[in-house]
Amino acid sequence: MARLIATALERRVGRRVTVENRPGGTGAAAGEALKFGGTDGSMVAFMPSPSLVAKLFTPSYPFDPATDLAPVTTAGTYIDAFAVSPKVKVSTVAEYVEWLKAGEPGRNKIGATASDAMLQFYTRLLGREFGVPMEGQAFRGTAPLVADMEAGKVPAGVAGLTSFLVAHRGNRIRILATSGSKRVSVAPDLPTAAETGYPGLTMEEWYGFFAAASTPPALVDLWNQALVAVLKDKEVREQLAQLGLEVETSTPAACEERLATHMKKWQATLQGLGMRPTL
Repeated sequence: MARLIATALERRVGRRVTVENRPGGTGAAAGEALKFGGTDGSMVAFMPSPSLVAKLFTPSYPFDPATDLAPVTTAGTYIDAFAVSPKVKVSTVAEYVEWLKAGEPGRNKIGATASDAMLQFYTRLLGREFGVPMEGQAFRGTAPLVADMEAGKVPAGVAGLTSFLVAHRGNRIRILATSGSKRVSVAPDLPTAAETGYPGLTMEEWYGFFAAASTPPALVDLWNQALVAVLKDKEVREQLAQLGLEVETSTPAACEERLATHMKKWQATLQGLGMRPTL
């Protein structure tokens, strides 16, 4: 998604736009890069909201979204998917829960491409909804998770919808539900968690663009104008939809307010699951 947006941005502003991947278990590396290297305003980070919320899980998190970042604009929303191994002969969430409760050892294992803290969140949430304590297994990327699910080593998994779609369409895994509040155009045949009887699994996350906190407001506004124009381009919007992003832009102030609201919502969610936020 970042490369698609960067290409269109480069055409619009007439300047070279370079994309640097900053991988990591929590996605903290992009925010950390802004904190220590983005002070001249030439760098922005394209970050998903879980990489911001991760601050609530980790006392030693390397940046604080509230003080180290200058929100530029939201980019859009995306959803997760819950899938099972083809070795698990179920086709609905209800059938999976029935299979899960049959009681054989190892059936409660769930894989996710998440940090230890986020994995704990997923296992507690799914355990609460399914009525069975879940055991989490973290993976460094979707590819190894899909491989283990296909082989039957992990019976179920959670990841971004588009990360699972190709494997689902190739019958390597089977998506049972998505976390969105409504079905999405890229996969209209997939039911939402609420439709399968589990509204408590409804979750929508989002991507945003952020600059370093020290970036002058005038420069933040310039970034906002350019990025919003690119994101509203019909061709870009359609291509991003195929990658699972429902485009949604904002002003810097609205993005900042959304971030604050999102953090408060997650604090309440964690407390409801018996997890202690660090803020």
